[in-house]
Amino acid sequence: MLLKHLKKFSLLGMLPPAALKRLLAISRQGNFGPKERIFSKSDAPDHMFVVISGRVKIFLSGNGRRQKTFAYLGAGDFFGEMAVITGKTRSASAEAVEPTSLLMIHKRDFRRLLETDPKLSLYLLEAVSTRLHQADEEISDLLFRNVLGRVAKTLRDLGPRERSAGKPVDLPRPYTHQELADLVGTTREPLSRALSALRRAGLVDAADGRITLLDPEKLDSVIAASVSPD
Repeated sequence: MLLKHLKKFSLLGMLPPAALKRLLAISRQGNFGPKERIFSKSDAPDHMFVVISGRVKIFLSGNGRRQKTFAYLGAGDFFGEMAVITGKTRSASAEAVEPTSLLMIHKRDFRRLLETDPKLSLYLLEAVSTRLHQADEEISDLLFRNVLGRVAKTLRDLGPRERSAGKPVDLPRPYTHQELADLVGTTREPLSRALSALRRAGLVDAADGRITLLDPEKLDSVIAASVSPD
């Protein structure tokens, strides 16, 4: 059953059935409860992970209340591969958001897999390059975009990539104010002010954590105008 399930995942689904069976034989499944830490920043890497079920948060904690969430990962997503490849310590922390099951692949076996499968190596390189591009965008946002613009951009990026012009867009899952603040890289007070401003402008609606982008095109205009002048 697990083998059939994993074949649907983009990373592992690229492997021939025999290779995937060998990988499962040398891997182990780990289960984590809500808010249970999977690894912490500066830990030595020993495994990379694939989410079988549940949800994982990748984040950094700063001084005081501020935290920066880089991503929420769900079934089929993988993480922890960069430290395994480079041999350097973890650059961020990971914890389960809800009951979560992970496939844990030891660094030795993962490296061996990359050495024997060029197609998988290329896919991984493309995925890592995409993540680095996203990280560059987030750094630029933190440096040059005001909080209102960062909140608007975060909401837009959380929505579906494909959308119909002129139609409202519902975010696929609910978010608490704390989760949104951590994604933006701010605290709850500035986030609440920004959300209130977007509501008053008729750009978003929020109820019970469910957020609707009422006018995605105008939201894009807010994002474009939010870059601080030199």
